[in-house]
Amino acid sequence: MTRATDGPRRERVLVLLDATSAHRGDARLDAYLDALTAALGDELVIVCRRPDLAHFRALAPTAAIEAGTSALRWRGIRMLWRQLALPRMARRHDVDAVHSPQPPIPLLIARPRVVTLHEVAAFAGRRGPLGAARRAGVRVAARLADEVVAPDAQTARAIEEACGFPAQEVLVVPASEDAARFAAAHRVAYRAAAAMVPAATGPITLPTARGPETPAR
Repeated sequence: MTRATDGPRRERVLVLLDATSAHRGDARLDAYLDALTAALGDELVIVCRRPDLAHFRALAPTAAIEAGTSALRWRGIRMLWRQLALPRMARRHDVDAVHSPQPPIPLLIARPRVVTLHEVAAFAGRRGPLGAARRAGVRVAARLADEVVAPDAQTARAIEEACGFPAQEVLVVPASEDAARFAAAHRVAYRAAAAMVPAATGPITLPTARGPETPAR
């Protein structure tokens, strides 16, 4: 997806991060959001629930952080909010892309979308309506997003198994104790989504102390 720009293109990508599902019982998601916030800081516009405002401000004091309505504690309200209110926030902050750290992603939005998919293997082969609903959510997110991110190659393969989205089109960004590496990998995804660089696919490899590897684009 591409969008018209409203003026000269920024050198640095500004991304709206939907953190409204933080601290709802998913420790892996919480750790991922914390790492993104701490690593990218003022390159993000972070939207969270009001009780989480102080938490994200402590992680990124210079970032633009906005608290949504207190009703976002309800999952159904969050899903509706993502479709109606989040696109307005993206326009107001004039971001270059929107990052959903898990499905669902906003459907009616004139901004490039990045989605991260976790724990897909847990329901890829699950029978019944719940498994089918989860696979449908992954399928929609993967097909509509401009960049799909996974934490490891196993998850990328599970995405293909669950919904037929090619694993080779998933950008694999492993969790890293090195914040600079983690941030650089996500900048690749954001710049690719915003059409500043060619589409990003495959595993991210960055220079390490062990020797030269393929540099991040």
